Amino acid sequence: MQYLESIIDSGLLNELKKTDYMEAFEQLKISGRSYKPGETIFFEGDVIDKFCIIRKGSVRSEKTYLNGEVHIVDIFDEGSVFGLAFAVSRSRVTALDFISNESSEIVFVSMHSIQKNKFSSEMNKSLTFMLADSNIKMSNKIEILAERGLRDRILVYLNVLRVKSGSDTVTVKMSREQLAQYLCVNRSALSNELSKMKKEGLIDFKGPKFTIL
Repeated sequence: MQYLESIIDSGLLNELKKTDYMEAFEQLKISGRSYKPGETIFFEGDVIDKFCIIRKGSVRSEKTYLNGEVHIVDIFDEGSVFGLAFAVSRSRVTALDFISNESSEIVFVSMHSIQKNKFSSEMNKSLTFMLADSNIKMSNKIEILAERGLRDRILVYLNVLRVKSGSDTVTVKMSREQLAQYLCVNRSALSNELSKMKKEGLIDFKGPKFTIL
């Protein structure tokens, strides 16, 4: 019962009747664990055989290259699912590091228990929709990086957050260094560009809060 709300919010049970939620939930093998900021949940090369839900906090996925350069691929907010594409792949081997971006609590659901569940057909349909949502999110990232100019990358990124939140004021759950890594730019260049955009009245920001003017 402890993680029922997280399972429901994740969308895993969306294709079931509400009267079947408890029966389906009781057949799942679920565990949870808390992580400190910066603690790694999965290392690149690990096997992911679990459905992962963020009950509290946020998680970032990143790629570290041989020259030491780090690129943040994505940030997953509270309630989000991560690692699903790797968990349902043939190899189940992750190509990224998944790191707790702040104090976080993660819920893990055994993929084996999903496939053995009485309602596996309905759950697999839900997983398909989740993968589609994940692909759309990755398309947004491609759209951001397709912009050659740093200013355009910033504006497209903030607009993605605006559309998602439905507000002109959004919260960027990344430090400036992390945002620079996400946008694949130099941190000082990012800081300079943000200052210029603020002076020109395009945006306003204070800490993690950004407003598109």
